[in-house]
Amino acid sequence: MIKILNVITDTNIGGAGRVLVHYLKNFDRTRYDVYVALPKGSLLTGEIEKAGYTPILTEYGRDESFELPAVRELYGIIKELRLDIVHTHSSLSAKLAAYLAGVKSRIYTRHCAFDLPASATSFPRKQISGLVNNTLSTAIVAVVDAAAKNLTDTGVDPKKITVIMNGVEGLREISEEEKLSLRAELGIAKDDFVCTMSARLEDVKGHDYFIRAAKLVCEKRDNVKFLIVGTGTLEKELKELASSLGLDRKVIFAGFTNDVAPYVNITDLNVNCSWGTEASSLAIAEAMSLGKPTLASIFGGNPSMITEGENGMLVPKRDENAIADAILRIEGERGLVQKLGEGAKRIYEKRFTAAAMTRQLEALYDKEAERIKAK
Repeated sequence: MIKILNVITDTNIGGAGRVLVHYLKNFDRTRYDVYVALPKGSLLTGEIEKAGYTPILTEYGRDESFELPAVRELYGIIKELRLDIVHTHSSLSAKLAAYLAGVKSRIYTRHCAFDLPASATSFPRKQISGLVNNTLSTAIVAVVDAAAKNLTDTGVDPKKITVIMNGVEGLREISEEEKLSLRAELGIAKDDFVCTMSARLEDVKGHDYFIRAAKLVCEKRDNVKFLIVGTGTLEKELKELASSLGLDRKVIFAGFTNDVAPYVNITDLNVNCSWGTEASSLAIAEAMSLGKPTLASIFGGNPSMITEGENGMLVPKRDENAIADAILRIEGERGLVQKLGEGAKRIYEKRFTAAAMTRQLEALYDKEAERIKAK
């Protein structure tokens, strides 16, 4: 049996943590003995326990990629467990601890993709970054092609990289009665066309472009509602923007939820307006699991998930006019909505299930185990 330790530093439940939980639920436990280390008090603890694992709780490394006490602590844990593989998620401390402990297989996942500053792709920073990553890691998972490009642009050996797209458990369907009840609760009529953004309310997610696009759409259509699910530092500012544009009854802020399924169920069009950071979007995959098409910006991993005219549409980033035009076109062609929705469901089942993602990760683990045996 292959013994694997996953290390994550998150104290909140972010994308990396949710992906990790999906992994844990789908591993073949007859072949892999999987452990998880994370900081005490992390909100992920309960989710990991629900998945059937007892996490190892650490004193150090709370939301910090590197911390010397964390290196010492993780070194002790790694040596005690006598591991075959250490798989890290945004933890330089764990990568260094695994290297110092002599673990033969050291994997880390690159969960994000963004526009790199010129300094990161040129001498000497590129060479230093490449040396660190190539030395501390024997294999690297990139969750999308754009993340893989970030890595190679900063000096990582492309032979070390395996692209494994994020997968999710399919969202549950709710009854028609539940849909009508939720629509009524939110002030959405039965026949309203609902565009939904589910993302942290942060600048790089582009909610302001979504809201400005809503204004343009509402000047031509009276039956379109814009649903925003999530919370973040820009909540007050975004609500003020919607109000200033006269959209109080058109843009609906649902707030934070641990269960997005009901909101996705009443959605006609999923929207992603990211322009600063985006990898393999869990919100897009979840919407696809319920047969919901996506309108997404051409940024990060979005073009790897959305095939134009098959499961959604793509628009330039930071362009409210293009967003509005695309919404008007899709809303105006209900046959197109059905076609894109069917394509979304088909592509989800083929590429973006949690099981498909986990099988690919298991294959990487097996490859690493064989490499170690061959030495």
